[in-house]
Amino acid sequence: MKTDAYKGLRFLFRITLTLSFLLSINACKEDYIPKPKGNFRIGLPGTEYSTLKTDCPYSFDLNNEAKWVQKEDCWADVLYPSIRANIQLTYKNIEDENHFYRIVKESQDLAYKHSVKADGIGERFYENREKRLYGVMYQMEGNAATSSQFFVTDSAHHFLRGVLYFYCAPNADSLKPVNSYMQDEMVHLIESLEWKNSLP
Repeated sequence: MKTDAYKGLRFLFRITLTLSFLLSINACKEDYIPKPKGNFRIGLPGTEYSTLKTDCPYSFDLNNEAKWVQKEDCWADVLYPSIRANIQLTYKNIEDENHFYRIVKESQDLAYKHSVKADGIGERFYENREKRLYGVMYQMEGNAATSSQFFVTDSAHHFLRGVLYFYCAPNADSLKPVNSYMQDEMVHLIESLEWKNSLP
């Protein structure tokens, strides 16, 4: 008899313990909503500029936090170390009309090569007759290797092409604020650019 009572109590204890455990789990249950995948906040450089002084046939306002690295034939890199960005500049002296049309076509082809990865390409045209400055800026949407390119020319002597690169995998979503900042930097470069000895 004692054994049956003991077995009954043991059974009742187990059921009570199991029910208590289940109730406690149910009581603590919250609606779980997974957090969206996030990216680190990027501190962008400032927007203070100084006029770039070089022996090249062009000059422009250079961001005080950027580094100018001149190469052969006035090709150059404009480096933004804090955001790992680089505007690669290619300068060409226009030899004649055929050469001019060839390098313009080449620049357009290089920009549209990215249409394979880009979701779309926008064009922004520049014309400043006083400064003899004419050009196009290309803006790529999506995960293309470069999000922005441009070329500017006086259409007679000088031709400058710029391409934006980041030292990281192209990810349009995470790079959006940096891309926007760098596109503004490229616009500032174009609008402040001046040719040296540009004659009609």
